[in-house]
Amino acid sequence: MLFHASIPAQDAEKVAAALAEIWQGEAMPFPPVPGAHVVFAGDERATTIEVYPDDRTLEPSTEGVAIGLGMPRRTYVGDHIAIATALSAEDILDIGGRFGWRAQVADRGGIFGVVEVWLENRYMVEVLTPSMQRDYMTRVTPTNWRGMLAAGPQAPGGVRA
Repeated sequence: MLFHASIPAQDAEKVAAALAEIWQGEAMPFPPVPGAHVVFAGDERATTIEVYPDDRTLEPSTEGVAIGLGMPRRTYVGDHIAIATALSAEDILDIGGRFGWRAQVADRGGIFGVVEVWLENRYMVEVLTPSMQRDYMTRVTPTNWRGMLAAGPQAPGGVRA
């Protein structure tokens, strides 16, 4: 079970506002990281996403985690997250459009669907509507994954290596 994740953003406040709208939750400043914001899903697990300015890093220290400053900004990143929403695909596409970001419905190899929202047109968040969540939870299982692996070297979801 995932409780929280952190993601980079050039405008942490704007990205947090969009995610709060998708979750029908709340966004507010996150003082432990200068310039960061945190999004609360408002669910029973206290799920949150911390949105850090993308020139911040997390670094180990003897006192615990330390915040590094001044890292170079990147256009695209190699990670993403998938989140659930109670909203429809059309609602998610509308939110992406209002923020000026690319948003599209996509299929992940016939296994499940997502709405890709490219935060700031560079960081992908897969948003799963209620019907997409049902497909995901019934199809993305260890048993099904083993079956897919046994079937051959085809990459799931159209991912290019």
